[in-house]
Amino acid sequence: MNIREIESQLGIPRANIRYYEKEGLLHPARSGNNYRVYTDEDVETLKKIRLLRQLDMPIETIRAVQSGDVSLHDAVSRQLALLESSAARLERAQAVCRAMLEDQTAYPALDPARYENPAALPWADQVKWEEPPQVPPVEGAVWAFNPWQRFWARMLDMGLADLAITALLALVFHLNTNGDSLPVTILETVLCWGLVLVLEPLLLSTLGTTPGKWLMGLELRDKRGRKLSFSQAFQRTWDVLGTGYGYQVPFYNIYRHYQCWKTCRENKPLYYDWNEGNLYYSRTGERWGPRGGAVLNMVLILAVAAVSVWVGFQAELPPNRGDITPAEFFENVNLQSRRLGYNLWLDEEGYELADQTMNVSTNGGPVVHYVYGEPFDDEPVYRVETDENGFVTAVTLEQEEHFAAGKDGSWVWLPANRVQLAVLAFCGTRGSGWELTRNGLTHRVLENLWAGEASTDREDGFTLTAELEQEGYGDGSSLGTLLIPRTDGGECWYRFTMRLEKAA
Repeated sequence: MNIREIESQLGIPRANIRYYEKEGLLHPARSGNNYRVYTDEDVETLKKIRLLRQLDMPIETIRAVQSGDVSLHDAVSRQLALLESSAARLERAQAVCRAMLEDQTAYPALDPARYENPAALPWADQVKWEEPPQVPPVEGAVWAFNPWQRFWARMLDMGLADLAITALLALVFHLNTNGDSLPVTILETVLCWGLVLVLEPLLLSTLGTTPGKWLMGLELRDKRGRKLSFSQAFQRTWDVLGTGYGYQVPFYNIYRHYQCWKTCRENKPLYYDWNEGNLYYSRTGERWGPRGGAVLNMVLILAVAAVSVWVGFQAELPPNRGDITPAEFFENVNLQSRRLGYNLWLDEEGYELADQTMNVSTNGGPVVHYVYGEPFDDEPVYRVETDENGFVTAVTLEQEEHFAAGKDGSWVWLPANRVQLAVLAFCGTRGSGWELTRNGLTHRVLENLWAGEASTDREDGFTLTAELEQEGYGDGSSLGTLLIPRTDGGECWYRFTMRLEKAA
């Protein structure tokens, strides 16, 4: 069948047939003399194209339907929404035209404000004034109602923000982000959302998407199909924090997550999209899983989580690594003490400094007034040994006290925290953060204190020795760090010595 026969049979102009072929909707074969030959299958294809074009369906959409990128159901649904929207606009325009003709107003006296609310004009009761259905501004796109698609997009964006804040707090400010410190957790959450409230609006207003949304094929536009302004995007992100995350209030945030999931499952827009008139759509629709976007997104989320864990382990390391001077060792002790929440502050020579202004009485002696930042004792907390180059080779810690018979306050905690700080500050100069967190020198040595002789252990090129001499105390508590006097009321004394040295 040639093109003349096709034109006569279907009533489709020859120019249209060739246009459809040019646009890739039709693929006729060629005869030996290079004339087009149309098969029965080509005729059926032209009938389908003619029907869809009668619906005012764009060529691009028909091409997407033919290739399978868009289902016929989605394409027709979108076209119906467009037609209904156009019909509603035309009805409103007709009402305005009738009102202007009835008013017989000349152009100089035209008052636009009178016609801005067509529902108040004559014949308004004959027009359907409900909000016309909006449609995604991209051919083949569908509304982003898939809750898991949105969830994985949000998870990646939040994970990237949390990673940046975790790295800042752990590596720059040396805060323990892996611990159970409630203040640090609250600070991390506040800073994370602060970063999101800045970066997400910036990305939405410039690119129309974010890293997580881009991977999942999601984009945001305003009512007219334009990128959101920064203020619009900021308002939406703030609404996400409130309506989607319940301002991170425990338990309430779980309820808000469930409500959002339920709304999406019912194919309804969420508050922070509908209320602001945002168009949140997906280019891939329900087919995002098979295309690998979700898989890639989950892999990236796991990678971000792995990097966050690595950052946490690296934060365990002291700032000064390798061969260190005594001043660098004391600096390591200070930062590790701050990270773990211990109240130990040393100057460059190892003397403890008062971290607040206070009055202290030791063993019932006179009250001593200490001012913030002044030395707390006459002896340094740690004594260090150095090699010929001035680098630390060993660290020692000694503590001893004597209590008269019947003296109150003779219960004593041995300085286990200070032993741990020495191990972290000195052993942390070698190896990785993972190895340092697994370092059990402190636990193993203190556990054996009550054996009656020096307890020694080795790990990662360091040797730790601890020895306890005492009189008047019973068996030690867990880890041997609490000395409890016997009930006979006699004198009590003890001497605790720790030595940590680096192997030659």
